[in-house]
Amino acid sequence: MRATASATARPPLSTPSAPPPTQAPYFPAPPALHRPRARVALTSLALFALLVSANLSTPLFPLLEAQLNTGSLGISIAFSSYVLSLIVGLTLFRRVADRVNRRTVLIAALAAAALATAALAFAPTLGWFCVARAVQGIAVACATGTGSGALRVLLPGRPALVGRLTLLATSGGVAAGPVAGGLLSLVGVPLQTPYLVVAVVLAALVPVIIAVAPHDECTPRLAGIALADAPDPRPDAPGANGRNDPAAARAFRIAAATGFLSFMVFGFCLSLAPSHFATIAGTDSRVVIGVLAAVTLASSALVQLVPLSGTWRLPVGLSALAVALIGIAAAGGVGAVWFLVIASALAGVGQGIAFQAAFTAATAAVHPLRHASTVSAVYTVTYLGSAVPVIALGAMAEQFGLSQAVVVFALVAAAMSLALACVSARRSH
Repeated sequence: MRATASATARPPLSTPSAPPPTQAPYFPAPPALHRPRARVALTSLALFALLVSANLSTPLFPLLEAQLNTGSLGISIAFSSYVLSLIVGLTLFRRVADRVNRRTVLIAALAAAALATAALAFAPTLGWFCVARAVQGIAVACATGTGSGALRVLLPGRPALVGRLTLLATSGGVAAGPVAGGLLSLVGVPLQTPYLVVAVVLAALVPVIIAVAPHDECTPRLAGIALADAPDPRPDAPGANGRNDPAAARAFRIAAATGFLSFMVFGFCLSLAPSHFATIAGTDSRVVIGVLAAVTLASSALVQLVPLSGTWRLPVGLSALAVALIGIAAAGGVGAVWFLVIASALAGVGQGIAFQAAFTAATAAVHPLRHASTVSAVYTVTYLGSAVPVIALGAMAEQFGLSQAVVVFALVAAAMSLALACVSARRSH
């Protein structure tokens, strides 16, 4: 009896109480990151510099056309060699940034782009030029998703800001490239100085990134990337494998279509527009040509500084782009530089508003495990818009003349903008 009493008196065994599953984080809290603000700035600067290097050639194409002994179609091929390799790179390496150390990828991209940009300065043939441009495309493809993924880690809980920074760095680099190419061509050898200067800048970023960004903190991991608007962050959660997520799929389709149309316009501005705009302005100044080609791109980049919101953005932005494209089609007949500048600026504003809305919606809707690969997938479709239509534009220009080809191109793009605006307006209601 005594033993029994002792046993009954002994307190029952118990285990420490655990918090409910809904209250416990699935992943441990992430460690504090070293120098996050400096790394945000450095990542954005790296993306910006890569896009500048890829678009230096825009005001130089008339000179390259003479040096390489090619015509409008050859220039279209030279431009599209970068875009096509970029698309291939985005397709092949779209999951690299989700799995490989981000610092390693960004350093490799900068080093490859520096070598390729320097090689452009000594290109003796169109083939050499196209190969160097293709290497630039692969480098930008690897860096795009990596940079955006790094920004999402460094700015947790702020997906809209991540999207705007990504677009600002890439669109800003695309806009600054023609201006930098035109200005640098005034110093030294016109077809060498721009490429060599920017190649040095790209190479100089490599040791800075190594010094500022700790290698271990750049390894992709989910901890610390959970967002207020993201789904369940567990690896087996809905949407982690890309299936059963119709909202994200719908947002991706809209972003890809808007991007394709946007980069049709960008591809035109960066390839054959300089020659067309030079005719309207009656000038052969490379700086003026570069500035005119960059008006649309710069307007688009500046829009990213404004945190717009609301379902109105996509249909309104696309409608503004359509009106602007009609204006660009009419600019040759009007023959006034001010008219061309206004139409080009409106095209950039409309494109910037529409693509900001579509891009941020697509990246915010996707599961954190698939952020970088989704960015790469969006840009894969987007860059198709600056490849296939531009090659068709070059072939049409060879056949019917550049002015007539531009009119047809701009009106077709305007019709596509209006159609997509109607679709997006219906889905927003």
